[in-house]
Amino acid sequence: MDKLAVFTRYDSLGASSRLRFQIYREALVSAGFDVEYHHFFDNTYLKQLYSGGGKSRSALLKAMYRRIRELAAMPEEVPFFIEYELLPFLPWCVEKRFLKSRRYVLGFDDAVHLRYEKIPFLRSKYPTLLSNAAGIICANDLLASEFARFNSNIIKVPTVPPPEVPGSTPEKFDRFTVAWIGTPVTYEYLLQHAEHLKEMQKVRDFELLVIASEQLTPIPGVNMRCVNWDANSEMSLLRRSHIGIMPLPDTPFAKGKSAYKLIQYLRAGIPAIASPVGENTRVICHGETGFTATTPEEYREFFRLLCQKEIYCKMCDAIPEVAARYSFEKCAGELSTFLRRSFG
Repeated sequence: MDKLAVFTRYDSLGASSRLRFQIYREALVSAGFDVEYHHFFDNTYLKQLYSGGGKSRSALLKAMYRRIRELAAMPEEVPFFIEYELLPFLPWCVEKRFLKSRRYVLGFDDAVHLRYEKIPFLRSKYPTLLSNAAGIICANDLLASEFARFNSNIIKVPTVPPPEVPGSTPEKFDRFTVAWIGTPVTYEYLLQHAEHLKEMQKVRDFELLVIASEQLTPIPGVNMRCVNWDANSEMSLLRRSHIGIMPLPDTPFAKGKSAYKLIQYLRAGIPAIASPVGENTRVICHGETGFTATTPEEYREFFRLLCQKEIYCKMCDAIPEVAARYSFEKCAGELSTFLRRSFG
């Protein structure tokens, strides 16, 4: 087998690292790679962040020290599969010392390159990283289009849930339930759209199920229940819900997000209402598997339509065909083949 070192931003609690790198371990082994994973931030860092403790400077220094030691010990002939970058907040010249002449592939699910645009000594880091990469794997069309300026060897692989263990479909919650799934960090997007939820409640009584953390502060005037995210229960909770929502602000960073929530809703078999931002407009089929909406009034009107049994059932029937486009097996095969071809 050919050795492959995978450098992720987070350990298993980080959704981007888990869903775009760690769940493909077996697929990479089947493709002939001897895979070794190395995370930057550990789960302790994420637990503190998600509990409201903020970003830890000491955790950053600890992670930087561990990563540099790992890089220094890595044989130069071993190729790298990297989430974003090797050394956050350090310029290209430092990263280059550890990359040397080795081949590497970069993976992106967010527009993280935007964070460095206003920092003079980091502004050129991502363009240089991208230009020198053997290949780039993006989760959405916007990133693929943006990065094509620097590198022609690009593939789009959507972020998809891991394969499920076959089982019976759980019954719906007795109370009409609108689901939102995310992290305590991305909960701000839901808070920014509180008026949209209040407009929806004018149509019918529902419970907003927030799958992230039970410690989140509820939105005043919205009937909601917050539960802790758990990999073993997330899909069951979504399947028991009636619809999903994915509101986003119309910002450059949000446009680079990958509509993973919508893909989860599709896989759970429920229609959704989402902001028409970035990849959302490509994943959701407006009027067929859900709706895209901008204003509180649009959220209210489309929610009213979804509360009509005939429309709701028609959408649920259309979802499986669309959801099949986002199968784990398909994405695993495309990712493994691309890595094998890029590394020669």
